[in-house]
Amino acid sequence: MSQPLCSVGTAIFEVIGLNPQAFDSRSEAVWATEEVMDAAPLYQPTGMGERAILLIAACRPHVMPAEAAHAAMTLHHQRQDVVPFMRMGAALSADLLGMVFVRTVAVLEEKIAPDGRGYLKSFEFELVRTEGGVLW
Repeated sequence: MSQPLCSVGTAIFEVIGLNPQAFDSRSEAVWATEEVMDAAPLYQPTGMGERAILLIAACRPHVMPAEAAHAAMTLHHQRQDVVPFMRMGAALSADLLGMVFVRTVAVLEEKIAPDGRGYLKSFEFELVRTEGGVLW
């Protein structure tokens, strides 16, 4: 095992293997809009909307396969698990960024080798934070 950089449930993203390339976070605020007597609209905050993280990762399967982490992410996605999302820090510390579920999984294979596998595999995992809880 190489140096872990983050984990989503049982999927561990490492320096060597399935390596995180970028994290793209977004959130939205929900505002109700109402026009009063044909005047400019009035706005009222009604709460926070969805908070999502796009985790972009890559590996070179011919050098170091990353099938275990990819399989774990796919399994969390298919089982619709709610799992912890952690990012590792300096001196073996880690930050728990919350509980998430995996909404989408996308895989791109590039530069296909003679054996039929791509020399470069890119992954995109959309994680949605569940601060408000989950209804089952």
